[in-house]
Amino acid sequence: MTNFAKTAVLAGILVAVYATVTPDLKADQLNNAVREGQGVTTELGANAAAITYWVGRPDGWHVVTTVDTVIEQNGGAEKHAVVRFSSVLLPGQPQLISVPFAIGERQQVLRIRRLGDQVEVARVGGPV
Repeated sequence: MTNFAKTAVLAGILVAVYATVTPDLKADQLNNAVREGQGVTTELGANAAAITYWVGRPDGWHVVTTVDTVIEQNGGAEKHAVVRFSSVLLPGQPQLISVPFAIGERQQVLRIRRLGDQVEVARVGGPV
């Protein structure tokens, strides 16, 4: 086999392994659809990230989002503000979550929607 063919095979194997062993999804992957019980991580800026998951119950789909924001960096130590949001979404209902942002930056908004038999998680830019 030529070096090019060996490299192509190795790259294909690495992609397949990475796709099967990566447990956490990013909100930009897989058309933003999230399976029940699967956590999805969304970056909401340089200092904030959210983890969202949902579970189906008789009264609706319970969506839980935990947002971690770094509020102070002092050398190697960081201070965090952690907030947990919980809601019950019926078909067609959305939920919006935003985090504080600096003047001149674009606000990042996390939009969670129940669309039919799936939940969609996407980062959308808010007004400047």
